[in-house]
Amino acid sequence: MAQAREDIHRLLHPRGVALIGPVDRNADPAFALSGQSRRWGSTAVHLVDEPAGMLGEQVIHARVADVPDPVDLAVVAVDHARLLDVVQQCGERGLSNVIISSSGFAGLGDEGAARELELVECARRYGMRVMGPNANANAFDAMPPPINPGTGKIGLVTHSGHLGRLIAQAGPHGVAFSRWIPTGNEADLEASDFIEYLAYDADTAVIAGYFEGFRDGAKLRRALAAAAQQGKPVVLLKVGRQEAAARMAQSHTAHLVGSDAAIDGLFKQYGVIRVEDIDELIESAALHAKLRPPPGVGVGLYGISGGAVALMAELAQAHGVTLPVLSTETQDALHQVVAPYLGVSNPVDNGNLYRTGTAEMRARVFDLIGADSGVSVLVCALTGVIRGITDDFTNDILDFAARSDKPVIVIWNSWDLGAPAYQRIVASGLPVFRSFRGCFQALTAFFRYHQRLEAVRARPAFNGPGAGHPPATTGRILDPEESATLQRQYHLPIADQGTARSADDAAAIARRVGFPVVLKVALEDFPHKSDAGLVQLGLDSEAAVAAAFEDLRGRAGTVAPDVREPPVLVQRQVAGGVEVIVGVTRDPALGPVILVGLGGILTEVLQDVSVRPLPITEFDAAEMVRELRGFAILEGVRGSPPSDIASLYAVILAVGALAGEPANGVVELDLNPVMVGASGATVVDSLISTDTVIP
Repeated sequence: MAQAREDIHRLLHPRGVALIGPVDRNADPAFALSGQSRRWGSTAVHLVDEPAGMLGEQVIHARVADVPDPVDLAVVAVDHARLLDVVQQCGERGLSNVIISSSGFAGLGDEGAARELELVECARRYGMRVMGPNANANAFDAMPPPINPGTGKIGLVTHSGHLGRLIAQAGPHGVAFSRWIPTGNEADLEASDFIEYLAYDADTAVIAGYFEGFRDGAKLRRALAAAAQQGKPVVLLKVGRQEAAARMAQSHTAHLVGSDAAIDGLFKQYGVIRVEDIDELIESAALHAKLRPPPGVGVGLYGISGGAVALMAELAQAHGVTLPVLSTETQDALHQVVAPYLGVSNPVDNGNLYRTGTAEMRARVFDLIGADSGVSVLVCALTGVIRGITDDFTNDILDFAARSDKPVIVIWNSWDLGAPAYQRIVASGLPVFRSFRGCFQALTAFFRYHQRLEAVRARPAFNGPGAGHPPATTGRILDPEESATLQRQYHLPIADQGTARSADDAAAIARRVGFPVVLKVALEDFPHKSDAGLVQLGLDSEAAVAAAFEDLRGRAGTVAPDVREPPVLVQRQVAGGVEVIVGVTRDPALGPVILVGLGGILTEVLQDVSVRPLPITEFDAAEMVRELRGFAILEGVRGSPPSDIASLYAVILAVGALAGEPANGVVELDLNPVMVGASGATVVDSLISTDTVIP
């Protein structure tokens, strides 16, 4: 595959390196320079520190200008007072990249952030790329070779250097890495740049990472799209799920959508496997690196303990793993080998076979499970080290894996990681997990990734704003007539309505739209009118409408004394259906994001919502609705008819088109509720806040 990020390739494959910073001239040269060959290999390495001198046979140059060609990269570790001058010298010398290992800067507040920006601007004047500050040269460390040559390699990108090292040290457990890249402060080059590079790296099969956030949504989208197109699974641990909303907002949507929810939605759009902890990151990434896509999703479970296989089955089903019932023929054949009272429908328990059976009988069990048409993957559990039995079971697993075309996964529950059997399994290159939960959670995500890959690859390219997208601000709330006009332009099915300025107007509008009706005070400063008592429902006569009109105007005067005779919205009352919210808010990094949820006035209580950044596709709309916990309500429960879900998809796509048009300037949008009935959906209440004047 062609490498689309030649700039990153030049950074990571320099022809020569200048190490700029203090040199311990009293150190033993052999010791001081011993690590260079391990890190830089045959690349020429030059020391730069004032005054000029020697460290053994290694020249110390006083300035980077004195370093002979070829040299492309500088690794800089000097104090803040000298740093800007050193970066400028690197630019004048013609270097293409600089890594700044000095710490501080943006982490120290406004003054540090200003110094960091000054460094980047200086580098850009000379066409240099900057990695860091607070970065190091670990990206150039040679990774240990895989224990099994057939193991696919993981490209690792991390914000945290320490946690990155922890992950990269998983090699003894059969995990192989192509490269580990800690990104530092990301003043210039970001994690997304390196993810995109790894997507085109021939030595990388899977991309994994630990992150605290992302600055540029467009870069991240481009990187994840590249990984999908190249068939590189991306497994990420991103902290911040518990982050509270950073601002108060006018809409339900903005209260419900935090930055993590938007990122989570983006991950789903691009097929990212999101994990919760370090162990899960390592094991999940290794699974994708080692396991080829199977033809189906049926999983066979096999162990030598009835209790163990029962627990396996329970946790597998809890994580959505498909456990096909083995065919009658398979079960009958198994019972010719194992005792008839043992369960062999899936999971398979072999009882005392490893104490009383022959090697041929044990192999027969594996072959029968593997031959069953419902089984695409076999998961075997080694739950405790037992002298003799564990070794025999391990031999049988490895023998079957060598002769079968069905993928095999091993769960090693024992704490005895020094057991020869464990070391043999690791060396075999089979995927290994330490827990049932970890295995089945990763396996579910594995199947889901491959099922969705074509839809992810078909996602249209994103052409929206990159870094510096304006953060969400409080815009002007459109009045009912402006809002209705805008919604109609996008064919949103709003309830029949009109704005009244007198009791007679209200009665006339009610006659036109049909009884019963709802009256709402059209005060823009009170977006949640029901909370302020500015809504009346179920009005079924002209007299009731006229009385309600006067009553609401009186209430409005109490709530907002400065408002004189506000207009009142008269709207046909929609009966029946499931209440749904469809909303939009802005994320500082990703731009507009859309939310779908259940609940109506209880939306913020139930928080049963799904979020995706714009733009969205029909696939997104369907996936958002179907991943709601209350989706069964839309399908119809306890005698209620099923809702017209297709009409809800249409509303979601129309809102996406409305909010995705930059000229509309949508800051926040709530359609709440949208009543989804047995035939069609109707927008009952809406709030649109915009920073653009709508004609």
